[in-house]
Amino acid sequence: MKVLRNFSRLFTGFIFVFSGFVKVIDPLGSAYKFTDYFVAMNLEFLSSIALIFAILMSIAELIIGIALVFNLLPKISAWLLLAFMVFFTPLTLWLAVFEPVSDCGCFGDAIILSNWQTFYKNLVILAFTIIVFWQRKRFKPIYNQFYQWALSITFTIASFLIALHCLYNLPIVDFRPYHIGANIEEGMLIPEEEKDNIDIYESVFIYEKDGEQKEFSETNLPDSTWKFLNAEHKLVKKGYEPPIHDFTIEPVFVPGYSPEAEEVFINPWDFEFEFSKEDETIICDLENLPDQSWKFMKIIFEENINPDNLELYYLNSEGEEIIANINNLPDNNFIFLDAEYINEENENFLLNYGEDITNQVLEDNSYAFLLVMTLLNEVNEKHLEKVKNVAEFCQKNNYKFYCLTASNLEEISEFINNHQPNYQFYNTDPITLKTIVRANPGLVLIKHGTILNKWAAKNIPSLEELSNDLTANSITTHQKSKNTYIYLTYILASLLFMSLFHIFYKYLKKNRYIN
Repeated sequence: MKVLRNFSRLFTGFIFVFSGFVKVIDPLGSAYKFTDYFVAMNLEFLSSIALIFAILMSIAELIIGIALVFNLLPKISAWLLLAFMVFFTPLTLWLAVFEPVSDCGCFGDAIILSNWQTFYKNLVILAFTIIVFWQRKRFKPIYNQFYQWALSITFTIASFLIALHCLYNLPIVDFRPYHIGANIEEGMLIPEEEKDNIDIYESVFIYEKDGEQKEFSETNLPDSTWKFLNAEHKLVKKGYEPPIHDFTIEPVFVPGYSPEAEEVFINPWDFEFEFSKEDETIICDLENLPDQSWKFMKIIFEENINPDNLELYYLNSEGEEIIANINNLPDNNFIFLDAEYINEENENFLLNYGEDITNQVLEDNSYAFLLVMTLLNEVNEKHLEKVKNVAEFCQKNNYKFYCLTASNLEEISEFINNHQPNYQFYNTDPITLKTIVRANPGLVLIKHGTILNKWAAKNIPSLEELSNDLTANSITTHQKSKNTYIYLTYILASLLFMSLFHIFYKYLKKNRYIN
């Protein structure tokens, strides 16, 4: 029992140390996850304290782990361990069954587990937790009560300082796909061995006859006496998803501020379509296109549209993507994916407002700065003057400067009126922006799609720093950071080794193996 007791203590302790540490060094990421929880539980009013809650919970988890590993205050740490697991195990079961969020975030961005994997993991930890709690009075700490409290308080203060440092700077270890040195285009690719690992859907078709509605599968479709109503496509198996799958950049046209475009991008999602069948006429959008039994009549839009230039993308039952024409729609066995209008007359226009210009940005061989301001109404205004200086530097040196935001046109216009920026605005998904850099604002330097450097608001470089060779400067900065992490790891490992050695020495002396 003694071996099992100590193994259970160390096993749960090291898991809590790892889980707590990866969240302590990324407090904003933990706060985003807690916000997801609050929204899923209809507790949005708690979102304002998500950051405080995330920091406190992460530190508590880390300290419980440290206390278990070093056998500090075993009775208290056993109670706290049990409380954690009794609360989170049912919570992860709820997440697994109903999937209100994609993953629980229990290991931050270091290890992504599905909700069911998380629940099974918690069942294993809970089993060892019960042993620790059951045997809590049998643990014999090496240190006296004073030193146990002193060490616990010291570790708590150190954890709090680390969390604050990472909050006001950037995480000291970046586990996300947008880390320094990562190539964004490569992160979007699907490996050759995963080409066949695609999403699998099950199609259900709803027909009506004599007032009765009934569902049919692809293999038992009814005869022509039944009238088709709708089709539902359910995801049966999730295929491979590349680490970066939602990175897009779309220019935003702000009236009175943005340069006028030579031509405005035509978005097919703004189209309406008229179809007819026998004496019936319907008008629908892209998401509600009818089956092939309906005849296409015309596209309703403010501009003259050539239907032949509209490409419709579908997924067949084998998971292959096909291109269809509005005059020849596929049957209901195909899943609609997207559409694109090929405006042949305007291939070379410069400002494609509303169009995705991601490839243009990532394939640029010159330097480009991405200013990330996720929500303009929540931005830290203290450092906006430094942002203007960087934008001016880019204009003088012919570098690109993109302000990426998830804010809408009204919020962008208000920001322009209040701060008179000297850069253009582009829309990007808010989750993507929060993943790219844990700061608002944050600055990212890229070249040909490769991330060379990242800065939090308070660390945005001066003009003097930017005047140096940007690549060399980024490599030097990155190397200094790596050296700092190596030294920090070495110091922590040395302290851990000395602590374990001291515990082992005290154990040998207590049991009179040595004098």
